Amino acid sequence: MIPINLQVRNFPNTDTLENYVNKRFRSLEKFSDLVMHVDVHLQEERGQYVGTAIAKLKGKTIRVEARNRDPMSVIDELKDILLREVKREKEKLKRERRRS
Repeated sequence: MIPINLQVRNFPNTDTLENYVNKRFRSLEKFSDLVMHVDVHLQEERGQYVGTAIAKLKGKTIRVEARNRDPMSVIDELKDILLREVKREKEKLKRERRRS
């Protein structure tokens, strides 16, 4: 299981939000051999929610950001972008192994 740390600023952190984050980022489990942990930061700025997800991989760190008026949409967008980047990184590693 990949540890997921959630930090919230300028609005209340609820169990519903925390469960939603854990449920959405569970799709990264298939890359558990590559991803060590994920930090998710959410904050409210001027009526918009800004989210940042930082994934620590073996030998690399990936940082993605998303903005939206709905915090759940921000979480979904972060998950989609992070999943795409992790897949890309795994493909790079496969290509490097084939060359060697």
